[in-house]
Amino acid sequence: MQGNLKLQPAVDFLSSYGIVILTITVALIAIGALAFQSKPTPGCISPPGFNCNFIAISTNGVLTAKISQAIGTPITILGVACADQQNYTYDTPRYGNVEVNSINPNDKFYPSASLWQGPSNPTNIIYSGGYYVLYANCYQVGASIAKGTLGSQFTGYLWLNYSISNYGSQVQKIATFTAEYS
Repeated sequence: MQGNLKLQPAVDFLSSYGIVILTITVALIAIGALAFQSKPTPGCISPPGFNCNFIAISTNGVLTAKISQAIGTPITILGVACADQQNYTYDTPRYGNVEVNSINPNDKFYPSASLWQGPSNPTNIIYSGGYYVLYANCYQVGASIAKGTLGSQFTGYLWLNYSISNYGSQVQKIATFTAEYS
């Protein structure tokens, strides 16, 4: 009888910790299951020097993005691209558009200069501290336009092909985003 009483604290100790470990495991499994079920929140992440003020995609695959820049100098937009995947070797679109290392050499600028909007500026210049509303077709696998149904989501990337006076042109990914079709 004496030997059994000495083991009782050990049994109590293991039981208590076993219940705590089991509870934590169940809670982590439940949280993990919920995390995999929720769809991404619409939003936009941009690198230093650029900012996404607004981003939306229509059911016909046209992205509308209000982008501002704070590089410190005006930039001239040469092209804009939107795709759901990046090229494997470069930080450029994998599927097709706008003078940004497109797979199809016949792809033209999209959009045309007449589709750019901004604060009373008829050119494609974004001044430091200024913004533009850009429109571009978003492309998906197979180089087709990313059309969707109302409420479904599109996750993709936005690139600019721009030049800086006395510096030359460059292509830069300026946004990673998730948007709901509207």
